[in-house]
Amino acid sequence: MKAAEIAQRRKEITELLYQQNELKVHELVKKFHVSDETIRKDLAYLAEEGILEKQHGKATLVREKELAPVFQRTAQFLEKDKLTQASLSFISAEEYTIGLDQGSTLALLAKKIVPLEKKQIFTSSLAAISQLASSHHKLFCFGGEYSPADMAFRNNGSEMYPDIQFDLCFFGSSGVKNRKGFCTSSLIDAEAKRRMLKKSTKKIVLLDHTKFEKTSLVQVAPWSEIDIVITSKGLPLDYERMIRAYAKLILV
Repeated sequence: MKAAEIAQRRKEITELLYQQNELKVHELVKKFHVSDETIRKDLAYLAEEGILEKQHGKATLVREKELAPVFQRTAQFLEKDKLTQASLSFISAEEYTIGLDQGSTLALLAKKIVPLEKKQIFTSSLAAISQLASSHHKLFCFGGEYSPADMAFRNNGSEMYPDIQFDLCFFGSSGVKNRKGFCTSSLIDAEAKRRMLKKSTKKIVLLDHTKFEKTSLVQVAPWSEIDIVITSKGLPLDYERMIRAYAKLILV
């Protein structure tokens, strides 16, 4: 069986699990027309990725604890302040078109971008928009269905700005435990982030230390597709080595 077919089947299993929360092995065998052993190997792989828990004859989705609204995620404010301050050093006069991901860290970065020279900023984050709304920057929103918890718009359809090329994009991430790249808790968000990645000349991910202690539903992209990772000192050594092998690592 081709690797591409295996990867596609596992992707479809993940999507089904996200929709239904629980899947039975015999149902997957029937749906994909493969053996019981093949499905069990798929589930074992996805369990190692932190996506599901294997049980007798079935698999259940591993759900992250429900996120607090973005502006209530303030326990690591000083840490996020350091991360965003370090991020500013990568924004020069030449970086005119900037993409901003969603999340409390990126909203804080948006606030710090306000006094910089005029930029074109694209984002799906209402939290970031609220920081930039009265600034002199040119602001664009990706739009889509609004998520109150994340204060962001979700759009899994066609791109609103298909011809845009970003000078740089800043990304946040949910938990990266047991993963080999940055992650999100939403399949829809994952596709939106991947579209931004493809259109960005420079890609920067911001991670506070808690992200190394939590799992996520889906990996957006491996570290090899990222240029710079900014995180806090004291991250687990195995993650430090992994990230340094592929991207520039900034510890603050």
